[in-house]
Amino acid sequence: MSADRRTEATPASSRPRKAIEINNVWEEFRLFHNDQTKFTDFLINRRGESSTFWALKDVSFNIHQGDIFGLIGENGSGKSTLLKCIAGILPPSKGSINSHGTISPLLELGAGFHPDLTGRENIYLNASILGLTKKQIAEVEEAIIGFSELEEFIDSPLKNYSSGMKVRLGFAIAINVNPDILLIDEV
Repeated sequence: MSADRRTEATPASSRPRKAIEINNVWEEFRLFHNDQTKFTDFLINRRGESSTFWALKDVSFNIHQGDIFGLIGENGSGKSTLLKCIAGILPPSKGSINSHGTISPLLELGAGFHPDLTGRENIYLNASILGLTKKQIAEVEEAIIGFSELEEFIDSPLKNYSSGMKVRLGFAIAINVNPDILLIDEV
């Protein structure tokens, strides 16, 4: 994984403040190497063979306010994992991530949505997860619906939406909560 960021010859004292600070971040996953699942191993009191997989190893960089930043790398290089750590979905195994401002993540299609709720109900659910109050959501509800162009379908259950409709609704929510930081991953 490589980070691509334009750097201008601007004195550090006049640079915008940091929006995201990533300091020595590591993310560990356990890989199990048998036909049993972790759950069945637990049920039959057997210890499954496993190994450690480090999706992120000692990642450090800063992103300043106003920067547009892209992560570029091969499949499996940790890009989505890092975005999930920045969004607070995954805590880093080691290191720290500090963000300064509200974050609106668009990381996975339908993340934060409930299929049995209507589009309108999912607006309130998702926007509240992103930190808005009921009053704040009510103020942007019509803008979200209008931007998503789902007026005709907004009171139908989300399970009846096409994948494109879900993406439009998710994007409309993400941009209308007026985040300081917008994270987008393969949406």
